[in-house]
Amino acid sequence: MSKRPVLIFDFGNVVAHFDFTLSCERFGRPLGLSGADFLAKARAQGFVEVLKVYERGGMSSADFHRQLCNVTGAVVGYDEFATGWGDIFTPNESVHRLILDLKKRGYRLFLGSNTNELHALHFRRQFETLLDQFDGLVLSYEVSHLKPDAGFYLACVEAAGQPANECVFIDDVLENVEGAKQTGLIGLHYRDTAGLIDDLARIGVQVSDTLLVPETINPTAVG
Repeated sequence: MSKRPVLIFDFGNVVAHFDFTLSCERFGRPLGLSGADFLAKARAQGFVEVLKVYERGGMSSADFHRQLCNVTGAVVGYDEFATGWGDIFTPNESVHRLILDLKKRGYRLFLGSNTNELHALHFRRQFETLLDQFDGLVLSYEVSHLKPDAGFYLACVEAAGQPANECVFIDDVLENVEGAKQTGLIGLHYRDTAGLIDDLARIGVQVSDTLLVPETINPTAVG
């Protein structure tokens, strides 16, 4: 590798853990449904495809709210919905320490995430200090592409301003890692932070030995 690589981190279950059932519990409770039952009802009504459209930027947050209420029978105002939908993230502290260390060492960092407007509004506030370490954010609803579509990775390469083979894409979903590789980026599969540090070392990215500490795993995270 001729240059120091640009490092692109996925957000969900890499930078932060997330749990959709937290939202589902909030919306399902007035209907007498558990979070799992509410989520199952939404999925049975084709909500996964609706979410994909939303995360590609193909519908407004207001339309997304209406669609969720229509398919599930939820009765929740928009403001309450926006708060309940967004508040699902917990920090992955070991990755936060890694990001701070990499930034101090002069690496350029980008975030590359499949996400939507309401989630992004929430996590940009919740993780503002950490996200200030990144040189840019590539978000699916803003670039109109979802991983593992090649268009998403090409948007990351464009933002980085370096050739694809000098960009490292880090994701917890193997399909997304493979998509990055097929588009010419270096792909690393995130399983845990110690393993990621080892993988980074293998491609010449060094971090502090003090980062190799046990991490807290969120057993309820999904996705």
